[in-house]
Amino acid sequence: MSETIRYDHYKVLGVERSASLRQIKQAYRALVKRCHPDRNPAPQAASLFHAVHRAYEELSDPVRRRNYDERLRHYRPLTTCAAPPVRPHSTNYRTARDRPVNRFAFIGLHITGLCFGVTLVTGILLGITFFAWPSFTLVFCALGLAIIPDSLSGLRLK
Repeated sequence: MSETIRYDHYKVLGVERSASLRQIKQAYRALVKRCHPDRNPAPQAASLFHAVHRAYEELSDPVRRRNYDERLRHYRPLTTCAAPPVRPHSTNYRTARDRPVNRFAFIGLHITGLCFGVTLVTGILLGITFFAWPSFTLVFCALGLAIIPDSLSGLRLK
């Protein structure tokens, strides 16, 4: 089906699919009186009037109605990809401190600290030795020397 169905003509007229031609005509006349642009000052009155008129034209002709009913029978509304259902947040821990730390993340954090400390100390010592950096840059080694023992103690298995 290349043609899409924008809306159900039966719903537009407010009748059942098994409605007779007389019921369709009565519903059409009642709706036209309410939504005619000359009687209804609402901005969407004209588009509503045209939708009601198109629905009546389609359903008042027996051949067109049969074709429309056939299209409705094969019509399946498009489904959109819905987001996965959101599960309510539930935890047995009162605070973040109560929650156990992922061991892999804990080890990775300490390895990163160890690499940073060793690189800092090594870089400063190489800079002083080979590139004639001033000796007061040794002060910055204190940070690396403080991080290295802490990282090593964190990597020890308990």
